[in-house]
Amino acid sequence: MAPLFITAVAMLLGCGPHEPAEQPAGKPVASVTVSTTGNNFINVEVKLIHATTVWLLALPEDDQAPEAEDVKSSGSAFEAGPGTLNGLKPSTSYMLYYCPESDKGVLGSVSKVTFRTVAAEPYAWEKSRTDIPFFADLALIYGGGYRTPKNWDKSRIGTHVTWIDPKTKEEMWLFDAFLMLEMRTPDNSDPHALTLGIKDWYDSSLPMKSANKADAEAWLDYWFMDDNGFIALDSAIGDAVTRLGPPPTTRKVIVMMPDIPIHERYNVLESSTTYWGAVDGRTLDFSNPADRISAYCWFVDEVRERFDKAEFQNIELGGFYIMSEELPSMRSGVGGHGGDTIDGQMCDGWEVKAKAWDDVFPAVSNYIHLYKEAVVWIPYRCAAGYRYWKDFGIDYAYMQPNRFWDTNNVNPMASFFNSIATYKLNMELEFDDRLMRNPVDASDSSYKEGEDYNTYRSRWREYIDGMQNAEVYGNKQLAVYMGYDSFNHLRSSTDYEEKALFNEFCRLIANDPLKANNR
Repeated sequence: MAPLFITAVAMLLGCGPHEPAEQPAGKPVASVTVSTTGNNFINVEVKLIHATTVWLLALPEDDQAPEAEDVKSSGSAFEAGPGTLNGLKPSTSYMLYYCPESDKGVLGSVSKVTFRTVAAEPYAWEKSRTDIPFFADLALIYGGGYRTPKNWDKSRIGTHVTWIDPKTKEEMWLFDAFLMLEMRTPDNSDPHALTLGIKDWYDSSLPMKSANKADAEAWLDYWFMDDNGFIALDSAIGDAVTRLGPPPTTRKVIVMMPDIPIHERYNVLESSTTYWGAVDGRTLDFSNPADRISAYCWFVDEVRERFDKAEFQNIELGGFYIMSEELPSMRSGVGGHGGDTIDGQMCDGWEVKAKAWDDVFPAVSNYIHLYKEAVVWIPYRCAAGYRYWKDFGIDYAYMQPNRFWDTNNVNPMASFFNSIATYKLNMELEFDDRLMRNPVDASDSSYKEGEDYNTYRSRWREYIDGMQNAEVYGNKQLAVYMGYDSFNHLRSSTDYEEKALFNEFCRLIANDPLKANNR
């Protein structure tokens, strides 16, 4: 198989300076940049001053740092220009040590740069792809955390697979993609946040501790559990295939990547940077951006490996979801609402340094793209990054209108449709039990007694009519937020108007012209 390549961003590889600094005559200096990385090699660019050679030695990151003589005696010699260092292990984090040598045999100082090799090769189902998977209608499915009911068995998740039109009695395929995600770990004495912004149970002035590697593994265990999640979805689609024949395209699953911030309490800069766990036997320290990337790449590989072992017949891994709903950066005046001021510069978004997503993406996106997997993101309305989402390596970005809960009337749909047209964003639809006269989730504290369901139905109508008038329907991908289980609550309703709302919605999803693209 041809070797795999990934274009290296500076933060992905922890690259050193691009130009070697001028030094007193005679002292050798080198600059080494890792330009691409494969499964068992790296390509480098070498620049030299007062040197004819640079010695390169790649060691696992937890190995003891070598002296200059060690680099020369155990390393490989390179001249100025491009070169390739072979003999590395796949999916391994390395420290590349380099030491220049003059024509008189004088050794310079040892410098270093971090990098990570990619996995050995794509799985067969990834190699068969010619492009990033496409899907028209994406259902958001929350699970694996604190919610009730806990599981997504076949009967519960299967309702999202097909729908019978009451007018024609025809059974039709419904959603062609499913996004599995969650906000925090299950209730216990020390729950952890899978996404930023959740408050600590015991001190609301603090953010909740971020999820670690064990939390990520437990969350994946939930979705791969028997008679639940992916297995249940695969089985439900298989049952439908026996009735309808194969769907036009294989149903895709998108898996969230839990947020991995620098600090355990993401904006408490005194909190731990080594809270997450180990990769390749080495405890990661997120004060080093490359270690955050290593953690994300570990998660991507873990999901891919589990999907390969599961050998699903009716679903395939379609990509990964960026959980943070804003991607702030040091860009000035780009975002919808401004943000922090750092060194007199107005940034796009809030707590830019604490989140530091620029250190992670597009590096992780590039890694995901090696395997022809999609990168998906759904920002809140005008969230930081919504104008330059492609710069993060995102394939499919949807924006939330946030009109459904707009009690202060600050989120008009007209400006929303203008924004997604201008910045080539897709659309998220939003509803929950507030569409119902008697919400099933009425005990949830977010539902306020006396709220008028007609108000929410009116806003929902703005979504449905607006997306058709703005020619979004049939031309842009749709993602659908449906509370925790409001799709099934509405489906089971005996209220005539609620049943009509449900069937109208399903008819739009089932007949979405964008599905005909079959890309």
